[in-house]
Amino acid sequence: MASPVFPLQAYAGNLDQVYLVGGLSTMLDRLLLLFFASPVLGALVSEPPPPTPRSPAAPVLAWLPVRLNHFDASNNDTFQMRYYYNDEFARTNNIVIVLGGPWTISPDWASGGLPHQLAEEIGAGLFYTEHRYYGQSRPTGGTSVPELRYLSVDQALGDLAQFIQHVQSDQFQGGRFRGGQVALAGCAHAGSLATWMRLAYPHLVSAAFSDSGPLLAHDEFAEYLEVVWEAVRAQGGGACVATLDLALERLFAETLTQEGANRVSNMFNTCSPIEGTNPLDTSTFFWRGVLEPLARLVQSATPGDIASACEVLTDPNVSKPTERLAKWVTSQQWAQPCLQASYTAHLAAHTNTSYDAPHSVDRLWMYQSCVEFGWHQTTASFNSFHNAVALPYFRALCRQYFTEDFDETLQWAGIERTNLLFGGVTYMPDAVVSVVGGHDPWWPVGPNATHATHMSPVYVVSGGSQCRVIRSTGESETQQVEVVKRAVLLNMQQLLSGKPPTHVSSAAVVCSPLAIILIIASLTFVL
Repeated sequence: MASPVFPLQAYAGNLDQVYLVGGLSTMLDRLLLLFFASPVLGALVSEPPPPTPRSPAAPVLAWLPVRLNHFDASNNDTFQMRYYYNDEFARTNNIVIVLGGPWTISPDWASGGLPHQLAEEIGAGLFYTEHRYYGQSRPTGGTSVPELRYLSVDQALGDLAQFIQHVQSDQFQGGRFRGGQVALAGCAHAGSLATWMRLAYPHLVSAAFSDSGPLLAHDEFAEYLEVVWEAVRAQGGGACVATLDLALERLFAETLTQEGANRVSNMFNTCSPIEGTNPLDTSTFFWRGVLEPLARLVQSATPGDIASACEVLTDPNVSKPTERLAKWVTSQQWAQPCLQASYTAHLAAHTNTSYDAPHSVDRLWMYQSCVEFGWHQTTASFNSFHNAVALPYFRALCRQYFTEDFDETLQWAGIERTNLLFGGVTYMPDAVVSVVGGHDPWWPVGPNATHATHMSPVYVVSGGSQCRVIRSTGESETQQVEVVKRAVLLNMQQLLSGKPPTHVSSAAVVCSPLAIILIIASLTFVL
């Protein structure tokens, strides 16, 4: 059987932190709507879709000079770090900071989303910071290998530490935020940064909220595609998974010869013929042309998205699984006017060292993957096409994006360093509220319910994708997501008040709907 056996540690072993909501009465639904209507962050390299604006206030764009190297006192070089600031709720000296990840920040996340609601609840100033090297926060003139030496997690955390010290100083608006509580929030990689910031600078950060933040640096991340397949099976059905299994098995066999590779090229409308004799070319086709689109579908899915894709993938009017897969892939907007599956073209696009190059962000993230995280998403778990995208492909990318020095030894050293500095999932710092989606392909390298502690709850949204909880209440796809959002707001307010967070068990939610109302109502009595 091509589909993998799912060998990962089950997060369902401890359901105390998992919200399961169902069977609510019509009257209760109406009560919840009243509460919910009231006012109260594929890849990890794109900003989460903008939340619905909650107010007309326009965030202010500002810049702060921060140190280029936080760990060399003799280096006084600085660069301009960009951020947005919204003071519409700032009636106290508290601040909420939304962390940017590997993307260009926009004002939207300073105008809406769950952090915006938290700022309103605690009367805080709201900030949205940009990650060094990404967006317009550019420490160097380009992204050549020597210029990337300051792109690391610990340097990014140093930026945030300097930013917090500045906002709490007299230099910022006369010291209006001096001595206040500091709350961080982020999703995807920005969620990881929020957790690590609380771990590295507990004297500066009072509480942190991480939505879908991976924590364990991991070289070969075959589990990623395992979750993709499980999500497709659960939301799209067994026939959809069977189509993927058969299609990929046959495509892999076809690309072993140039004649077969030519047929695949025609079927998927590639921009240039796939070189069947070049494993780098065939792996580029499988990853960029087939598996990455599936990963993107699952990672950002809302209810119905996977089922809609599976309608195409199981279309009875198209007899061959390969043709059904090609029909779905070639219908995507990003595959127009043709599918770029050439390794040579891919390499040329990603070795451009200009910040303004179209694939600059991908290059920057690949650098961090090669020297800090790994997270190489291979097909090793699949018997019939396990070599379609193998680890040597990513080893080659690291060497050829950068230099031959970026070999396996360097990558392993970077992964070990990251886990040594931040503990992977072996240690959860206090005062961190974590959320993970059960169908987010990144969950195997993030916290799950078994990692929860008395002071750091972990909520698993069953069937959820990435970054669904950081959005505002009232715009949730399911009741479960809505309830988890309310729990996060409550927990963050409790932690900022010096109180332990309330853990609501699945039993309390399912068996006693009144408990949900009590959680929501308690939000107004925390501070």
